[in-house]
Amino acid sequence: MKAMSGTLVGIPLYGETLIEQWKAKIADFPDGLAQTMVEHYLKFVPIWGMQSKLAKRDTTLWYYQIMVESSQNLLGVLSGLNRLYYSTFQFKRMNRFIEQMEIAPVNLASRLEGLFNHEATIAVDELEALVQETLELVEIHMPEVDTFKVKRKLKWRQQPWKQAPSSSPL
Repeated sequence: MKAMSGTLVGIPLYGETLIEQWKAKIADFPDGLAQTMVEHYLKFVPIWGMQSKLAKRDTTLWYYQIMVESSQNLLGVLSGLNRLYYSTFQFKRMNRFIEQMEIAPVNLASRLEGLFNHEATIAVDELEALVQETLELVEIHMPEVDTFKVKRKLKWRQQPWKQAPSSSPL
């Protein structure tokens, strides 16, 4: 993915005819690849379902890991919808990349940046909103992708622990 993306934006120093042939072939983004990308990146941990417990459990590293992975997965899903080559490997120039997207939540770049600049409660709520908006875009623009299981998982909320009733008297 990284090499194909780089080929599309690269300037040939030698072999311009060959490189232009490669660019033409790469620019014809296959529908199957687009759908596979959407399905591959359609994975989110519903951190909003356990938000009240995060601060109490010293989860700083895990919290940021989830925020990074979720951001990367959002970009992966949206890349598939927009037929853009995307790799999490050494991902740079996010704003420029997002500007290429015709299908994306409003103000995506600033909202993704905000996930890492707001306090956790606000950031987690914003992440949930971004995920929901992205799922809606998948359902509109790629209805062949089954979102049922993902939507069910994202509704999960951690429930208080309750002790099971004792079945035998002591």
